[in-house]
Amino acid sequence: DLLPTCNGEINTMSFLQDVVDILLQYVVKSFDRSTKVIDFHYPNELLQEYNWELADQPQTLEEILLNCRTTLKYAIKTGHPRYFNQLSTGLDMVGLAADWLTSAANTNMFTYEIAPVFVLLEYVTLRKMREMVGWPGGCGDGIFSPG
Repeated sequence: DLLPTCNGEINTMSFLQDVVDILLQYVVKSFDRSTKVIDFHYPNELLQEYNWELADQPQTLEEILLNCRTTLKYAIKTGHPRYFNQLSTGLDMVGLAADWLTSAANTNMFTYEIAPVFVLLEYVTLRKMREMVGWPGGCGDGIFSPG
């Protein structure tokens, strides 16, 4: 019932709006000092509380939305003011928006023909980085490695 099926626009918009609403509620709640950083449960407790079996049939959109809510309920709120970690800290809103943009674009970084804007962004960013470390005129080479 979702795009690319015929006449799937309304269902797609409704489903994605519901997902965005869930995500926005999570982001706002993440910054609330009165909430826990994590609703911690031991693995065996979570395994017993929810059905973790992979079904043979697809889930309904309502079930998927429920799973989104459940996933975020037990996720660590890395944007929480009391979240501290040696490898990461905080939630950057511009970075989050960029992540949503790149996920929605669903573009692979193969070549200019496949991802013209992203290839150019990589090019100018690397040039600026080379300038910052003192390479004359930003000359040089480089790529970003995902992961």
